[in-house]
Amino acid sequence: MTRLAISVEGQTENEFFKRILAPHLRNFHIYATPIIVTTKRVLDGPNHKGGDISISRVTNEVKPLIHSFDFVTTYYDFYAFKGRSKEDTTISISTAIRDALQSPANFIPYVQQYEFETLLLSDCEVIGQHFHSDRLSRELENAVAEKGGAEKVNDSYHTCPSRRIESACDTFANAKYDKRFHGPAIAEKIGLERIREKCPLFANWLRQLESLKKPT
Repeated sequence: MTRLAISVEGQTENEFFKRILAPHLRNFHIYATPIIVTTKRVLDGPNHKGGDISISRVTNEVKPLIHSFDFVTTYYDFYAFKGRSKEDTTISISTAIRDALQSPANFIPYVQQYEFETLLLSDCEVIGQHFHSDRLSRELENAVAEKGGAEKVNDSYHTCPSRRIESACDTFANAKYDKRFHGPAIAEKIGLERIREKCPLFANWLRQLESLKKPT
């Protein structure tokens, strides 16, 4: 069994990997362990985990994993990545992470465009069904169509995927979208194949993970 560590940004991503991606990867003889980033270490209590992702923090998190697993990958949101410039892309951030770690052979950096909720926009009908609102589905479908795909919705405070879903839920379903509670459940309903079909960047990364073989 190939041992894979996935450094993730928070509880939502942790649940997504435990419930959906880890079971899938076991079909490829890969044992995947999601590990939430530690944002503050506390001497006399539990460490604070989740969020506040930057190159320096990622480097500190990933470096010890490199020596403890066969392979290590990341899953961080591009939208909230600290210190990025307007010129940065998911590729440039991934390259910067790799360079900061001195390009270990068993490391596969991945930054999600734009955030976890991008994956949910792969099937807006399922989101609407989850909140019992066809109008919610149509609102999100229009946003995806306008931008040209789920992975292109979109990089600003009011239009990023999570806030689009929050706003649509509030307006058309009189409901509050809870990222940690609703996100993984909706992704599970959508299914991995549909997500891969509509999110090619995510699909390409997942293909890389499926092909990992334990070093001999």
